[in-house]
Amino acid sequence: MKYEDIAAQPDYHAAAIQYVVETYGERVALQFPDVADTVWSCVMMGMPEGLCWITVLGDHKLPPPERD
Repeated sequence: MKYEDIAAQPDYHAAAIQYVVETYGERVALQFPDVADTVWSCVMMGMPEGLCWITVLGDHKLPPPERD
């Protein structure tokens, strides 16, 4: 799931969870379910993906994901 595609999904909550699983891993999605809510809030505020990662860092103490 791409960050910019979350808002267009009919089930935005499931899309945010899928994004968290694909970006941070399944363990994060299971151990920190509020991360998906933070991602959705960022999407709703129109934040770019990088700023969303900073918000997740601040709110949940998770480092930005490593990208290849």
